[in-house]
Amino acid sequence: CRHGPLGKCVHCVPLEPFDEDYLNHLEPPVKHMSFHAYIRKLTGGADKGKFVALENISCKIKSGCEGHPPWPEGICTKCQPSAITLNRQKYRHVDNIMFENHTIADRFLDFWRKTGNQHLGYLYGRYTEHKDIPLGIRAEVAAIYEPPQIGTQNSLEILEDPKAEVVDEIASKLGLRKVGWIFTDLVSEDTRKGTVRYSRNKDTYYLSAEECITAGNFQNQQPNICRLSPDGHFGSKFVTVVATGGPDNQVHFEGYQVSNQCMALVRDECLLPCRDAPELGYAKESSSEQYVPDVFYK
Repeated sequence: CRHGPLGKCVHCVPLEPFDEDYLNHLEPPVKHMSFHAYIRKLTGGADKGKFVALENISCKIKSGCEGHPPWPEGICTKCQPSAITLNRQKYRHVDNIMFENHTIADRFLDFWRKTGNQHLGYLYGRYTEHKDIPLGIRAEVAAIYEPPQIGTQNSLEILEDPKAEVVDEIASKLGLRKVGWIFTDLVSEDTRKGTVRYSRNKDTYYLSAEECITAGNFQNQQPNICRLSPDGHFGSKFVTVVATGGPDNQVHFEGYQVSNQCMALVRDECLLPCRDAPELGYAKESSSEQYVPDVFYK
């Protein structure tokens, strides 16, 4: 740079955390920017984000429209929810999931090792800074709580938990909170070698529709507080972890979240699993009881 010590030019201005070229050149490359980098992008610019509002998607008819009789007799452009075009979310609310030590996960897997049945648990921990991604957030898991449930080799049913409030209270006194849920999808392949089947991949699926809907339901119960949203909350930092077979036929842990679009479709009961094939889902048709906006996929 050829300017004086108080000057700045394009060569020495710091890189923005949402700069796509910068994120692609990190090792490993960052496919989705962090949520706080996304907020930085919105609140940059000349107006410093004065007019930015993160609107939560709604799939319901707005109430209180007096110009016509209520649905199904009438609907207008003011109260009709807009159509949804499914697309990839550019940012993510949590960038990384980490277990404090391997015994937490090992103890959770013991149930499957002993019975061959699938199992589910809630992850308790804290959110910390993730240094490898600009303005990133990491979910650090300190404990897994296993609620009452019925597990078989290929299904899981969560039962009502009378101790849920007590568990949350004890966790908060330890400085922990519910950060996600974990479930197993493991099928033994060779008991002598201890290998498991590799069933979730690009040729099958990573999460089934039923699991996406369950994750969306959990994320709706744990909203992310956000001052840029008129509702005071936007999206969720609640994560989903699947213990399943990896390409090397060993147990792998994979982390996911569903998008804000999926959360809205689940919350407003527009997205349902197919009865005969729960790994597939469908968007509900409008009926006299409920108006469902068009859901497009491109």
